[in-house]
This record gives sequence, structure tokens and C-alpha cells, in this order.
Amino acid sequence: MNKKKIMSALVSIMILALLSGCADQINGRIVENDEIVIGWIGPMTGQSAVLGMDSAVAAEIAVEEINMAGGVSGKKIKLILEDDQYDVKKTVSAYQKLVDVDGAKVIVISTYSGVFALSERAKRDGVVLVDPLDCNSALTALGDHVFCLATDSESIAEILAEEAENGEVKKSGILFFQSDAFMPLVKDVFVSEFDGEVVLVEGYSVGTSDFRTSISKMIEQDVEAIILLGYDETGLAMKQARTLGFEGQFYTTGTVTSPSLQEAAEGNAEGTVFAFWDAQKDKEPAKSFTAKFVAKQGRPAILDLATYPTYDTVKVIAKALESDDVKQGLLDIQEFAGTTGDVSFSSDGSVRIRESAFVLQDGFPAKV
Repeated sequence: MNKKKIMSALVSIMILALLSGCADQINGRIVENDEIVIGWIGPMTGQSAVLGMDSAVAAEIAVEEINMAGGVSGKKIKLILEDDQYDVKKTVSAYQKLVDVDGAKVIVISTYSGVFALSERAKRDGVVLVDPLDCNSALTALGDHVFCLATDSESIAEILAEEAENGEVKKSGILFFQSDAFMPLVKDVFVSEFDGEVVLVEGYSVGTSDFRTSISKMIEQDVEAIILLGYDETGLAMKQARTLGFEGQFYTTGTVTSPSLQEAAEGNAEGTVFAFWDAQKDKEPAKSFTAKFVAKQGRPAILDLATYPTYDTVKVIAKALESDDVKQGLLDIQEFAGTTGDVSFSSDGSVRIRESAFVLQDGFPAKV
């Protein structure tokens, strides 16, 4: 071998050595520049922004605390946020970027249908998905790489059915968002749980702003209640229902606390009964997290159930990353002191938080 070839080989070895110093793999996760990448995907803008914008802040606070405490095994966490506007196509694009470009091996994802769309690919990629907004058996059935630490999806419908029965509702109609998998699930559980009669079920798609035809059909059927299962657009439905003369009761989900929904409703959301979960902010660690959130945002979280579970999710992910296997590390977490209470994963990879009944008073949730 001549001197020129020897020098070329030495240069190649030096470049490889430098690259190996900049990128390493620990426990199956990519580490670059002494950082562990964790991805977050959810809606920060658009009609479902209330589901993600405070969740992203909660994730940031959790990462700041973890890094201040020394990170994970001496490595800092790098959190990369991706806004998908609750659009599954954008969820998939965000995933591709996080995995293929950023090297994320753990992704917190708040877009329900996005988890289903990505499940098979994530399994092939060796990526762990954790949902901090929704938790049910349909999610955990996707595989041992899918986890959830969130409010129990079925409990939403169960609470609404129970409250409708307590309100002596005999006939109801359902107006539901059919462009994702979540609201149809809640709708189906409500229908199975409600002892009264569901006389009409009407679905609508992304971009719908005129609900008068569906509502008119319900009024013609003399419904005493309308079950609204959707996002900010349901505020328009409330306004249109009252304009058409509907005087019955609205039942809905926690998204009724969204300022954008209430603005669209123009006062007609008041008195709505809904399923919701609120954190015990007078107790630690929820108390300390709340103070940090308010200091960062200048206001409390709009939707507790989208915020506090995310904070706990990032915290337990960091703890799980200290083990040899992230998936097993999550399953091993039991009685972790979180803002949502003692966090203990079931064998199916779930931590389910049951919701309760609330009524909207002066724009804020009040327990029934």
C-alpha cells in the first residue's frame, strides 16, 4: 500500500471515530451530542388546538426539570415538538421527520387516529408511542410498543349516559365528528350505555360549519337532549340549535372548556353537562407543576386532562429510559408520584384515569 492510500485510510478511520463520538445508541434510542431525543406530536393550532397546545408546554416543563436534575444517565433530553393540527396526514409526516431526521425512538402523540395510522410502522421502526390524551383497550391492543397514560375514553360516554339518565332524558340525538376514530368510539359506548332512546345519530366531517339540517331533524323527533361529540366546531352547533328553538340539554366532552368553542357558541355553551377530569392542584406534585405552568404561560391550563397527564408521561418515559428496555421500563413503573396521582402501568401498557361529571358555569367547569 502506497503512502497516499495509507493517509486516505487513516483519514477515513478518524472521520468514523469522530462520527461515533457524536452519535451513539443507548437502550435502543438515538443519542446525539449527549442528548436523547423524545418527540411530541399533537395539535398546537387549528380547530383542535386546545387538545395539544398546553400539552406541549407540559412536556417542555417536564424536560426542563429532568435536565436540571441531570437528565437520563447523564444525557440531556432534547424535546422536539411537531404541530399536526389533529390531521392524520400531518401526524404521519411529523412522525417521519422525528424518526428519520431527528432519530427519536420514543414519541408522545396526542392525535388519536394518528396512533392507529402509525402503529405498524412504529413497530417496524422500534419506536415506542405513548398517548397522553386517550386511553382504552383499542389503543393497547395495537401492540406492546403502544402505551397510554390518560383519561379513560369509555368513561366519557359512561358519564354522559349516566347524567342524561339522571336528568330524566328519554329521547336524545347524537351529533358526532366522524373524521377520526375517537368520537365514533365515544358515540358507540354512549349508545350501548344509555337506557333511554337515541332517536337519531348524525355524523359530520372536517370543515363542517352548518349543523342546522341535522339539528332540525332532532328537533322534529322531539329530543330532550343533544349529545355533541366533537371539537371547537360544536360551539357553532350549540348556537345554531338555540337559534332553531332547541331548549333541551347539551351533553358533551371536556372540549367545551375551550375558549374558541365558547366564543363560537356565543353564550349558548353555558349550562352544558360534560365529562371532564381536573387535577388536584392543592396537592403535590400537581401544586408545583401548576405554579410553573402559570409562570410560563401567564394562565392556568385550559384542559387539565390534556396537560397534567402529558407532564407525567414525559416524567415516566425519562424513568423508563434508565432501564435496558424502554417498554419493560414503562411496565415496571408502579406507584410513581405524578400530578395525576399514583401512576401504575397495567400489564397492557395503560394507566387509565376516570373522568367525572361537570357543568359549565361562567365559562369554567364546576362539579355536578
